[in-house]
Amino acid sequence: MWWIPFRAARLTAHVIKGIVLTKSRSRRSDESQAKLVREWHKRLIQILQIKVVVRGCLPASTAHLWVANHISWLDIPLLGSLAPRAVFVSKQEVRSWPVIGSLAAAAGTLFMQRGSGSNGARNAISDGLAAGRHVVVFPEGTTTEGSVVKRFHARLFQSAIDAKAPILPIAIRYLAANGKLARAAAYIDDDHILGSFLRILASRQLVAIVHVLEPIVIDASITRDRLAADARARVLHAVQHSNDHY
Repeated sequence: MWWIPFRAARLTAHVIKGIVLTKSRSRRSDESQAKLVREWHKRLIQILQIKVVVRGCLPASTAHLWVANHISWLDIPLLGSLAPRAVFVSKQEVRSWPVIGSLAAAAGTLFMQRGSGSNGARNAISDGLAAGRHVVVFPEGTTTEGSVVKRFHARLFQSAIDAKAPILPIAIRYLAANGKLARAAAYIDDDHILGSFLRILASRQLVAIVHVLEPIVIDASITRDRLAADARARVLHAVQHSNDHY
């Protein structure tokens, strides 16, 4: 595995660049900051040598609430490299992750306490959607190894109803060279960031499949519970019935 030190050096340099960018954030406009964050995400995915395959059509302009299954911290740079001017919502624990937490905060991530009834984040999501920005959430509230999709918590879907923004279900899968689910990509159970980085650095031909599913349009009669159940059903079907070739 001679390539690991080389890739680790490039990754370290890129993370340092990200930290420098966070320190100078106040000097840039929101538009400029969003562009830099997206490019940083793209470069991170390239350094980790993850091949990204997108199935379906990403929205061109209209703001959507992106709802995706959650497998790893990798999900954030993966979708961040695809979504222009995206705002992420993540669990509060991410804020304390070494390096990743600081970079996520600098990118404008909204952190939510699991089980919190606060309306602050919900209102911020609605405001972001109303301002024309895509907002990305992981409504399972936890991560899995990628073969299942847990229940989607419904409260964040109220933000899309409030803003009358369509829901964009996203199914994420990480595959190894043999076409099977890549355990190296998953960040679950008692994993820690360093171990996760090392597993990914040691992996070769890791592929991220992003299934962009049919948007769910908001109408006057829809409820957040129905939205959550419908979105989860679509994502689960894509995860369990995909026949990916790349």
